Amino acid sequence: MKTEKFQSFDGTVLQCYLWNDVKNPKGVVQISHGMAEHARRYDNFASYLNRNGYIVYADDHRAHGQTSTKQSQKGVKGYHKGDIYNDTVKDEVAITAYLKEKYNLPVVYLGHSYGSMLGQRYIQLKNESCGAVLCGSANMKGGLLGIGAAVSNAQYKLLGGEKEGKLLDKLSFGSYNAKFKKDKTPFAWLSRDKEQVKKYIFDEQCGNVMSIAFFKYFFNGLKASYKKENLAGIDLDKPIAIFSGAKDPVGGNGKLVQKLYDMYKDLGVKDVSIKLYEDARHEILNETNNAEVYADFLAAIDKMTAKA
Repeated sequence: MKTEKFQSFDGTVLQCYLWNDVKNPKGVVQISHGMAEHARRYDNFASYLNRNGYIVYADDHRAHGQTSTKQSQKGVKGYHKGDIYNDTVKDEVAITAYLKEKYNLPVVYLGHSYGSMLGQRYIQLKNESCGAVLCGSANMKGGLLGIGAAVSNAQYKLLGGEKEGKLLDKLSFGSYNAKFKKDKTPFAWLSRDKEQVKKYIFDEQCGNVMSIAFFKYFFNGLKASYKKENLAGIDLDKPIAIFSGAKDPVGGNGKLVQKLYDMYKDLGVKDVSIKLYEDARHEILNETNNAEVYADFLAAIDKMTAKA
């Protein structure tokens, strides 16, 4: 793994990571990580992709990981001035263009959790990718997202954007661990693999509460992505592969994942697939059956790049 800086569209410098230990690469995989984590957690999977012919590139998103450490504003974790959701989507589009120009190879966007929610907007914009893999995702359109947007808007007006969004964090994640209390850890919903959960807990750049501003722009941005005029921007010829754990609370134990698949199918996306892993939780790349997940992701990526 190599580190490098990427200057995005508005001058923001993102901490990025490159895995390029591969001969005769057949494509590039652009990884977009989840909320309150960072790109270095994908090292094992990226090395696996290297062994199977793919260069991998990933950034620490705004207000995350080393990007947050180097560019934190007023020392507030999880805070970035401006529309962090849409600005981060623009970062991902800019990174794809950079990778396409640098390597002249097919680029697959792979987003996990928050990265997949960014991906839902990303695929609506003109981009240089040949397809998208969305994991730990969901179709969030509806009442809960509307409530989240309304509460975050009100808190932003009342308290400003820099404070930790503790109430919003509780509303978003408070119920996720309810079915896993026997594991005796607040992050059991992430994976059945206790060692992986422990690594997350002891990682200082994971699990922090994001700012009120983060939640405001995230909820409002994701809500807007379900508008007809934005959904109309999706390139129906580009494939979308959706993967999730059947016991992932983010995906409503599969229901919201199915809803996402149905939405793309109804819109007319020509090649959209879905797979749910029985008993698996949120971080399927860190699950006890991750060898199966790795192989399935590789097959989906191979299919996308072969068509490009």
